[in-house]
Amino acid sequence: MKRILLALIAVLAIVSPLFANGTSEEKAADGVKVVTLRISHNMDFTTIPDAVVGAAERLNARYEAEGKNIRIEFEKDYQTIDWTEYQNNIVFAHKIGEAPDFFAISDPASLIKAGLLLDITSVIEKNKDVFTMAAFDGATVDGKIYAYAPDLPTRVIYYSKDDLAKIGWTEEQIEALPGRVASGEFTFEDFIALCNEVVAKGGAKYGLEHRPGKGSDFLDIMKTLGCEYYTPNGDLVFDSEGILRFFQFTYDNANVTKITPNNLNQMGWSTINLHVGTGETFAYYGPVYSAGYVAGAAKLTNAELAAQEAFILFPKSQYTDGPFTVAAPQYIGVSADTKYPEICKDILDELSNGSSDLLAHHGAKINSLLAVKAANENEEVLANPVIGDITYMTDYAVTVPSINGLNIFHEELFKQIVALELGETDPETALAALKSQTELNIKDVIYK
Repeated sequence: MKRILLALIAVLAIVSPLFANGTSEEKAADGVKVVTLRISHNMDFTTIPDAVVGAAERLNARYEAEGKNIRIEFEKDYQTIDWTEYQNNIVFAHKIGEAPDFFAISDPASLIKAGLLLDITSVIEKNKDVFTMAAFDGATVDGKIYAYAPDLPTRVIYYSKDDLAKIGWTEEQIEALPGRVASGEFTFEDFIALCNEVVAKGGAKYGLEHRPGKGSDFLDIMKTLGCEYYTPNGDLVFDSEGILRFFQFTYDNANVTKITPNNLNQMGWSTINLHVGTGETFAYYGPVYSAGYVAGAAKLTNAELAAQEAFILFPKSQYTDGPFTVAAPQYIGVSADTKYPEICKDILDELSNGSSDLLAHHGAKINSLLAVKAANENEEVLANPVIGDITYMTDYAVTVPSINGLNIFHEELFKQIVALELGETDPETALAALKSQTELNIKDVIYK
């Protein structure tokens, strides 16, 4: 018992500095109730919690105009730690009654299941015409919405306009390509043929590159090739036919047509970003916000990068119904235990309407589209050279729920990608190995 008590004290010593300062309370000040809320955030994009705090400041003015004697103040805790550690701290803070009112979320599903998140359906439904509603799919259970999507970071395909000019495309043809993809006229098969053509005609050394480590980017190509890998409830689906199709695609690109370097996964981010930024590779698939890293690697400004690089949706293929982009919102949660649920909802309502410019500032800062439509029409977003021309993509956005066992699946999938590109295995063998590891390490998988 003594050991357990000592362990609890040790954990409290770690967690308390993060969340326990300034418990929410009311204090009389010149007849006005001062409500102190706590907001916690993890990782780089502090423009998200800054937008929440800014919306609260404007809400204060609205409360005053409405004759409500309430003033909201915030205590901030912005961190940069491992996401698993951060979320574990959130869970423990809830258990001891010290949870922040607002906090960043890496895995909505587990927090929803644990009952830690406030149901904010009323706020979202009230403003459903304001949002790209697909942004909330990853935080919806049984028709109820439990987290707020401040942004809509999208994953797309990059392509080099300069490389197309090198092989004889006119400026009009180059600028028309995104629209042709969006309409479904220019398919995925057409695009891969174009990747091959650019290399064959000397427009670029490589036709198509990707991230050098595990990640969800590969799932976007799987989806493009008609692979079903999840259910709306977050069950992992092992689609043998679709995965085999992706494995064949991966093998062929590196070993048959050779539009992808077979040692790509040994190159590292800096080399790949440089390839994209200099046009040494014609195309790349990944998040739009990575454009900042690409520009940095090539020593370009965002404007200079945008002059030579453009983005398209994942095109329609012979296995799919239409083009799409996958969005991965960085959700904000409100504690189910907050003492001020209605005030927290009022802040989210303000952020969605009169303060959507604060979200626009966040999007323009990190090269991300926004879940609030008006924010995508804001001058700051439209003036951004990276995202200003792709706001139409929100109409094609899909979000993916938290998927059971996905991290393990990512690990095993990437092992097979590396082996396939090096020519150390073949698609059928890779499929069998992936299935074996999935059966051993992940429960409740749907096989088809």
